[in-house]
Amino acid sequence: MGSDVMRVRLHLRRMRVLEVVSDTPFELVVGVESSVRRPRCPDCGSGCSKTHDVRVKKVRDLEASGRAVTLLWRRRRMACGSCGRRFLEDCPAFEGPVTARLARRLVADAMAMPIRAVARRHRVGWHQVNELVKAWSALVAERRRSRRCRVLLADETSIRKRHRYVTVVVNADTGRTLAMVPHRSTAALSGFFAQRGHKWCKQVKVVVTDGSPAYRSAIDARLGHAKHVLDRFHVIRWLSAGLTAVRRDVQRQHRQPGEPAFDPGVFQARFLMLRRQDTLTDTDRARLDGLFDAHPKLRTAWEALQELRGLYEAQDHDKALQALDRFSDLYLTGQIPEFHDTVNAIIEWSDETLAWHCTGRPSNGRIEGANNLLQVLRRTAHGFTNPTNYQARGLLITRPPHRHRQPKSHTSAQGQFPD
Repeated sequence: MGSDVMRVRLHLRRMRVLEVVSDTPFELVVGVESSVRRPRCPDCGSGCSKTHDVRVKKVRDLEASGRAVTLLWRRRRMACGSCGRRFLEDCPAFEGPVTARLARRLVADAMAMPIRAVARRHRVGWHQVNELVKAWSALVAERRRSRRCRVLLADETSIRKRHRYVTVVVNADTGRTLAMVPHRSTAALSGFFAQRGHKWCKQVKVVVTDGSPAYRSAIDARLGHAKHVLDRFHVIRWLSAGLTAVRRDVQRQHRQPGEPAFDPGVFQARFLMLRRQDTLTDTDRARLDGLFDAHPKLRTAWEALQELRGLYEAQDHDKALQALDRFSDLYLTGQIPEFHDTVNAIIEWSDETLAWHCTGRPSNGRIEGANNLLQVLRRTAHGFTNPTNYQARGLLITRPPHRHRQPKSHTSAQGQFPD
């Protein structure tokens, strides 16, 4: 078979086909060599024409028609005539023991499949695939962290629920995950800020987190100039906990022997009572009015929750304070002591909660979406024990979709990696 025909089939830059060593129904082995006549010396940059010796290296390539493809690369060891150094020639189409296009395929498959399944599918080693994923993930992380970050998001997600956690850091301006730091402590987040340096931290203006005292300590220590904002979703969950406590107390009261342990009507309306007032239909309102007539305490608690929601429905900081004053009037009546923990949380995090209005109303929505992808990854991989491997694969899958994808080229493996 002619060398020009095989060159078209391989599509490898600066490589020339020498011969087909083996062509069976299960495997294709092809001998190749570099088409560059005078490789340049890495020290002096001079072109070298003297070959000291030749070494054959096996390089795996993409499968062809279901057959494993192995390239036998006759790699020359050159001797520089100017400086006398001996060096091995390089090829941009190869990345270690695999071709660049196979490396891209391995990493792309690792974003949707377990590492073991990827290794079995492409007939390579598990450690080889994992090292490729970690190397490419490091390139992506460095590229993402080099970009400006004005709004920073931080939240936790679990490697093993209730046992091991990682802190996820996301750039809200781009929606890309910057890091997944082991643990959810002050030292974990402070260590990330220290690693990025003072210049990078100085450009961060807003930090959005949940109600974690550890995160607040790290932000105060490293990002004292930034505005700390409490995520709206977590605040609403705190506020709703007061109404849930009242509902559980009401549905268990005045139960006679032989009756259900709880009021079915109150229990069945548990999700309806958590909805905002402006989202209720006429049927929903009539149903709630019937419950509130039978249980006046529920009405007071529901109205208190609606006033607390006014913190975020208000147009500015002053109107948010007015909504908080109306809630205080309802709480001071003494009818809803179950809101005691909610009031303590509001007092403790009042500055971070009200800062939402003066910082452009940021949200942790992007990081919650990233956490969902990470949980899917954890189930796909059947769990993780190594946080480094979890971070490497997590950084690759937690990226927003590209609206316009550029056509792929086969010039550089690094340029093909998704950011």
